[in-house]
Amino acid sequence: MTQSRQIAEELIAEAEKRDDFRAGIAAVQDVLDGPSYKAEAAGNWETGHSENPTPWLENAHSLLVLAMHHPEENPRLDWFDRGNTAGNRHMTKVSKELADWLYNTHGVRAQALPYHVEKGGVYLKDAAVFAGLGVVGKNNLLLDHKWGPRVRLRAVLIQGNLPPGRPLEGFQPCEGCDMPCRSACPADAFAQGQYDRVTCIQRLNSDRANPIDSGQKDSEGSPILVTDWCRRCEFACPVG
Repeated sequence: MTQSRQIAEELIAEAEKRDDFRAGIAAVQDVLDGPSYKAEAAGNWETGHSENPTPWLENAHSLLVLAMHHPEENPRLDWFDRGNTAGNRHMTKVSKELADWLYNTHGVRAQALPYHVEKGGVYLKDAAVFAGLGVVGKNNLLLDHKWGPRVRLRAVLIQGNLPPGRPLEGFQPCEGCDMPCRSACPADAFAQGQYDRVTCIQRLNSDRANPIDSGQKDSEGSPILVTDWCRRCEFACPVG
């Protein structure tokens, strides 16, 4: 076994020590050459995300891709308040812990990337596919073989080259499916037979304009309001 492969296997094992986490390695160039970077993005979504833009680490050619299970019965992970979600905050913390572990254990530098591409992140669904963590389904979401679309993704940039995973073969969960994900969409974002980003963004903007009570109060005793993003297509998917 080469040293780089050993490092990759140890890093993945370290990540998967955490409950409800899966991990894989993707090559940065594969992701940059992937379908999302070649597509023309429709619509503009101002998320209000609090992460700062991040320049990339030099000579970094690999990505550790993390998938965290987000079950339907734990909606708070995706509630947006104070510029982020609880799930995203946790994944940022884990990403930084793994970057520190990689440097302290193997002397390899790494960098936890922001969630959004516009702030220095990568297209995470593409990265997860190249890392062998799942496939993109008819609902335009990553489908993990165990958890289906009920996952959240992040990436850690790694200096040098680690051997990447391979896209899954033989995993075709949408084949023969009557696509309840598409009929479940309250905005009818699949009306034209494929995902329409502009329509989906309109629904997300509506979610943001109509926050819900989190059941918690701030220091002054006022209710803390949060954005509860639509996940209907996730919940309707039978995979996982």
